[in-house]
Amino acid sequence: MDGRWDPGAMTWLREVRDRWRALGVLGLLEDAVAAVWERNVARHDPAVAGDTALTLGLTSSENLRTRLLAVAPEWADRAVWIGSPRNSLVVRHEQVALHVMKAPPAHAPTPDFGVLRWEGAIREAAAADNGAGYVPVGGQLALDGLSAPRVSPETTSGLGHVVLVWTGTASTVTTTGWLAVPWEGALGRDHADPPGAAWLAALPLWSHGPAEVPHPAEVPAVSIPIGLLSP
Repeated sequence: MDGRWDPGAMTWLREVRDRWRALGVLGLLEDAVAAVWERNVARHDPAVAGDTALTLGLTSSENLRTRLLAVAPEWADRAVWIGSPRNSLVVRHEQVALHVMKAPPAHAPTPDFGVLRWEGAIREAAAADNGAGYVPVGGQLALDGLSAPRVSPETTSGLGHVVLVWTGTASTVTTTGWLAVPWEGALGRDHADPPGAAWLAALPLWSHGPAEVPHPAEVPAVSIPIGLLSP
């Protein structure tokens, strides 16, 4: 286990990953990120249109938001809510809310969680909610004088927010996806420099180009019983 991460948060994160992967939510996000990135890299035009890495990232994030909102009704029957409060994409299932963050270009292909920050009103509220229910108890994030979570792990983890952190490399059209747990230390209680730890745990989800996104096998439009086929 990576010594940077809190063991309790990592255990909880693995459980969330496995449930959401089986449900198909992580596959939906993986496919959408790869498709959006491929499209925007193809039309990226610094020479004529004056595009920059910033415009590429912002456009991709906005396209991802609208693409996922468009399929929200299809996921409602599976108890998955996809919304955009204050224009910030959120995916909810059971008691967990997933937020989406594109890491700056300097973090590609692997996010540097040691310096990556989680900012903004919705994001800060998510980190604060995690901090209100859980205190890290292991690894480098252990706090002096605190030896146990505020909420017993036998009843609930005290965590309820995760972040899909993704990166994109324009030269190879490659994306990576990570699932991470934000924490209240991301805010820096007194806005000190540097702020406290921003992440309790992180797990890699994928790293590939759009053509390598796993898709379910196609089902033939017409099925013919084998017995009716000529030998």
